[in-house]
Amino acid sequence: MKKGILILSTILFVGAFAVLVGRNDPNLADPVTTEATTSPSESYDISVAATAVSAYEVSLDVTTNIPVPIEVMASVSIKDQNPKDTYIGVSQRVTLTSTEQTVTIDGRNERLPTGEYVAEVTFYPRWGAENGSSEAKLIEKEIIGQADVSLMGSGVGKSQTDAQNIAQKWVMLNVDIGMSWNESQFVEKLGPFSKTGSDLNLNDAYYFEEADMTIIVNRLKNTVTIWRMGQATK
Repeated sequence: MKKGILILSTILFVGAFAVLVGRNDPNLADPVTTEATTSPSESYDISVAATAVSAYEVSLDVTTNIPVPIEVMASVSIKDQNPKDTYIGVSQRVTLTSTEQTVTIDGRNERLPTGEYVAEVTFYPRWGAENGSSEAKLIEKEIIGQADVSLMGSGVGKSQTDAQNIAQKWVMLNVDIGMSWNESQFVEKLGPFSKTGSDLNLNDAYYFEEADMTIIVNRLKNTVTIWRMGQATK
């Protein structure tokens, strides 16, 4: 009988102690509720509508809810480029002073080929809000707006432009002033040529259409005098 009373007393004591501890435990008395926070980057966006306004020019209608002013990179790049390809496109840094703004990208100097392009407007947090508002400076991720656009361009396709870029790169890396002129080697690398006189005395101009480059050659020394982009005579 005494043993049963002892066990019952022990149970009651343990229960009372647990209640007392629970009352003094702040975690149990005042449970904390944590609400999920949203990153500023997830609250902002950029949208783009792209329209070709000439063979080389693209008009970008940019809309954003990022507090302005901000700086963005606006670009027009041909589709299906490989990482090792020479970049085909044009980009420029633009300041947005309004949440709705039109930006014009001109690829005339780059002689962009005919094809399908992607227009992008990108906010880079590293420098995009450097001179902007405190809210924009809190953004931690890149924010990108995209749109597809077709360009008439130069009339030359992407594959031909890729081949031209490879040929031009070979000249830039391998052809030096004063090196020996090896006609067969240049034809192998650059394709057929048309030969004309040069404005430089005792020189001839070899224009390689596939590479769109001219090699000026000293006919007496049989050496390269200089190379030029496009068709040239001096």
